[in-house]
Amino acid sequence: MSETVFDALVSCLDAASDYNHNAQSPPVAVLWPDETRAWATIIERIGERLPVISLGDFDVDRRRGPGYWMRCVIAGTYPLALPDGVPILYLPGVGRNSLRAVESCPPSLKPIAELQYRSQWFSHPNSRDWTPRALLAHATRGIGLQIAEDAETGSALILALKLLLDEPMDRVKRQVLDVDYFNQLVNPDPVRSVLDWLDDPSSYRERFDEPRFLAFTQQCKADLGFDPTSDGEIIAARKLASRIGAWSKVWKRFADTPERYPGIPEQLRRARPDELFVDDRDVWPQENEAAETELRNAFNKFAAFTASEAWSKVTELEASHAWRRATVWATLDQAPVAFALEQLVALVEIVSSSDVAEKLDPLRSDYENRGWRADAAVVHALSTASTDADRAAVSTAVRTIYHPWLDRNAKALQKAIGPMVNAGTYVPQTAITPEPGVVMVFIDGLRLDVARRVHDRLTDFGLEADIQTSLAALPTVTPTAKAALVPVAAGALGPGPDLCAADASTGTRATIQVLRALMQAAGIQTLGPVDKGDPAGSAWTETGDIDHRGHDVGVRIVDYLNEEIQRIANRTRELLDAGWQRVEIVTDHGWILLPGGLEKAELPKSATEVKKGRCARLKDGAVVDAPTVPWFWDPDVRIALAPGVSCFEAGKEYEHGGVSPQECFAPRLSVRAGSSTTAAAGSPEITMVRWLGQLCRIDVGGFAHGLVADIRALPGAANTSIAEKAKETVGPGRISLVVPDEDHEGERAFVVLATPDGQVLAQREVRVGQNR
Repeated sequence: MSETVFDALVSCLDAASDYNHNAQSPPVAVLWPDETRAWATIIERIGERLPVISLGDFDVDRRRGPGYWMRCVIAGTYPLALPDGVPILYLPGVGRNSLRAVESCPPSLKPIAELQYRSQWFSHPNSRDWTPRALLAHATRGIGLQIAEDAETGSALILALKLLLDEPMDRVKRQVLDVDYFNQLVNPDPVRSVLDWLDDPSSYRERFDEPRFLAFTQQCKADLGFDPTSDGEIIAARKLASRIGAWSKVWKRFADTPERYPGIPEQLRRARPDELFVDDRDVWPQENEAAETELRNAFNKFAAFTASEAWSKVTELEASHAWRRATVWATLDQAPVAFALEQLVALVEIVSSSDVAEKLDPLRSDYENRGWRADAAVVHALSTASTDADRAAVSTAVRTIYHPWLDRNAKALQKAIGPMVNAGTYVPQTAITPEPGVVMVFIDGLRLDVARRVHDRLTDFGLEADIQTSLAALPTVTPTAKAALVPVAAGALGPGPDLCAADASTGTRATIQVLRALMQAAGIQTLGPVDKGDPAGSAWTETGDIDHRGHDVGVRIVDYLNEEIQRIANRTRELLDAGWQRVEIVTDHGWILLPGGLEKAELPKSATEVKKGRCARLKDGAVVDAPTVPWFWDPDVRIALAPGVSCFEAGKEYEHGGVSPQECFAPRLSVRAGSSTTAAAGSPEITMVRWLGQLCRIDVGGFAHGLVADIRALPGAANTSIAEKAKETVGPGRISLVVPDEDHEGERAFVVLATPDGQVLAQREVRVGQNR
């Protein structure tokens, strides 16, 4: 280990007891006068290495006492355990001149005044007390450091003395030590400090001692041109907002991680100039709030627009508001309407440029490749706008843009499949043939856009997932379409009451209990929500609550989809981890979601056996003004379909049962353990690293529970971490780490995922602050 300043100081003190063996008697002590108490803050640490006793109030544990006690210790009449060596008498508040005349010195010093004739002095060659600067800088009797001679440096040195002791000598000898150097020791991250102070000035002042606050003040004056005490936080906030000179670095740090400084937005609010128009609109919270209100009001006016007028307005609004998604306020989730606008731009791109096909196959291909993205954009736009006012405004805009496209495509599909269904060429999905090692996971109401998100989550886990679509059985309601997927013996199910299948042998309605019994009779295991089953056979299980929630909460289903997606992905991985070779995720139907509700379509009650939102079972011979198709379970039974995306019941925002791409093109996912994973434990992966200044956002995939995410200079050495704090992963997803020291910018480092005991399971080389 290299020598430190503390080691060199101890050597100086130790050398003070040297004497001329040929001409002098051994000294009984070394006297260390310190009239200004400049060394008082470090004397106890020196006492850990050297036999130091101090003048002062009696405290034997701290080796401190009055003059007569010190005299007794030197004489050996008071036993005191000391390190080896000549005792060093530290005399705070006492100058060397105070002891020169024994007769006239204060009574408290007389017991030790006589010792000067039998001791060595630890003082400057000119007989003055050693000041820290003098001792550290003296070339022959001191340590020989280069220290600036200005008064500010002297003051800063006193404040930094305790910290200076641990600095390596080979480092400090290579430079001139000035006020900036010592302030940096006391306050190594002045940018962080000014943000912490501005975030909560009173708390900051209470947390730190006087030396650190003085160093902070000096740094603010020198580097940023303001005094925290006399100028105050309003002036500081205005300087921060100006981003001029050194303040640009402070703003950048704030903008990288604004959530760490919850008090600064309010300081900026107070600091905004009292003018109607201001420069740099992106820095003031009021400007963002006004823009959000402006955009919200603009969306509320969409109800009066045609679809094409709405498309043009979205383009216009995007030109005015896109910049806000790159501001601090966006990072703080205070620009939700601006982010909803981004999704509306994506929605317009799809609905304004898609020609509607007339045949099933091109309609299906278009929806599989791009149409589902319109549904996804709607879901994301609505979920981004979480407050009532925001959601109402976004809902108005969504309805104007989305509804005509939805209706047009639904009518096109109804027209395309009508003849096919009647001719028997519409072939809906049926049950997967059971295979050993394959488990079927049924999800009620898994629409294609949501299935795509499930697919992405599964691949984040390191699993291999393939997604395809099939045609749903008609009508697209659970009692009809789910039973079509259940792996039972041929002919085991037939038509039942209402829209339900039935046990063909008994006529009993095909409830979940009946379906399970039929599957078990066919040799299929039926698993409960947490059961793993026997992977040597085949099985059926169910998870998720999408459809139930959709019917309960309408458009607010968007708030629950992340939870549902995670539940499906977790259950899939759980089954693969249990030894199943393949998981087949199947669903019965999708759904229509339209803010404000589907338009009401009339259907005479007298013509129906049972009526749902988007379909109805007709009485024999009934004639209605609506498209009809034969029932999947009995072609002689006619099913009326709500035209387009209308509904036979009023006020429905979430509904299914009819014919539309969203309802009929049912996704099916086939999932296996990935080639880089095992079923028992998928390997963690770092799937993406993105830098936002000093903030590093890391996307983690695979089996990533309970691992340590860190940024290190050397991947296998935890002690080389440059992150402010390593974090524990709770599973696949995103985790953020901060590198607080901007000196690391551009340096080579490694993002790592490690076990708690230190084994590195994944790593990625990066350049700090740089996206490559």
